[in-house]
Formats: sequence, C-alpha cells, structure tokens
Amino acid sequence: MRRTRYLIGIILTAISLAGCGDDKNDSGTAGGEYVFPAGTATLAFTAMSTAQLSVPVSGIELTLALPAGMGVTTTTGGTGQIVNSTLTPGSALSGTNLAYGNYSASTRKAYLSMATTSSSYRSGEFLRLACTVDTGTSITLSGLRALNTPVTLVRAVGYDAITNSTVDLTHTLAVTLDAVR
Repeated sequence: MRRTRYLIGIILTAISLAGCGDDKNDSGTAGGEYVFPAGTATLAFTAMSTAQLSVPVSGIELTLALPAGMGVTTTTGGTGQIVNSTLTPGSALSGTNLAYGNYSASTRKAYLSMATTSSSYRSGEFLRLACTVDTGTSITLSGLRALNTPVTLVRAVGYDAITNSTVDLTHTLAVTLDAVR
C-alpha cells in the first residue's frame, strides 16, 4: 500500500510538472505558439559549433525554404537578388561584414550568404532576413522551423592566417532559426 501511494505521488507530480517549462523560442501569443504578424517579420540565424573550431568562421552559406504566404523582397520583384536592406549581418559579428542572397520564387527558397573579416567569430547570430508575410496567413515559427529542420548549411569556411588557406568548417557548425520579436 505504501509503495502504491509513492507511485501515485510520483505520477501526480510528473503530470503537474508536464505543463511547466520555459518555451522561450515559441512564446509570444496565446498557447505559446508564435505567429508571424502580417507585414514584415525578421528572421535571425545563429551558428553554433558542434566541435572545436580550428579557426574563426569567415563565411557561411545556407538555404531557407519559405512557406506559402511568406516571401522576400528582391530587386526584380520575383526571382532574383534579395534587396540589400532586407538582409543584414547579425549582432554577433564585428569588423567588415557582408550579407547577400538570392531567392527563387518557383522553389520558394532563399540562398543566403555571410562573409566577415572578424578574426574572432565562432558562434552567435550571424544573419538577419526581413521577410514579407501576407495578410490572412497564419505562419508559425514552429511551422517554419519544421520546414527547415535542420537549416541546410551549404558551406561554412574559415581562414587560417598561419597557413594562408581556407578551412572547411561545414561539418563543425549547426545553424538555428528564430524570429526577432
């Protein structure tokens, strides 16, 4: 009988704690699910090392799939180069930085790149992209993440100043996607 009460106590504690927690990545609306508002929404990309990096990161290329109702502003209004003011270097970068990209309307994919002269960048937010969100859509952060799990890292490189050579860091970085709120 004592053992039964003990097990019931553990089960009730587990059930009561199941609703607790910090869902900081998706907070922002009722139910904890972040819904992108109509108009402009900004996405942030963060790099994290999955192994010790032998050199700082100099450049990252990735692809991003966008759901129907979400797009980017291009110089041609459809497929083409993403407008420079909507694609900016992230807050973790210092020095001279470049951010550039292209968008394919037929595949709904953005091809994004970042380059930096920083000799210390190894992780953190490296890129921001301002997207357009159509009125009447209900695009959630979790839905966007599911469409891009994992974020497709095409290539990451670093510069080794000792050997004056480029080092492939693609398999030692992971990229996460979040919304700037």
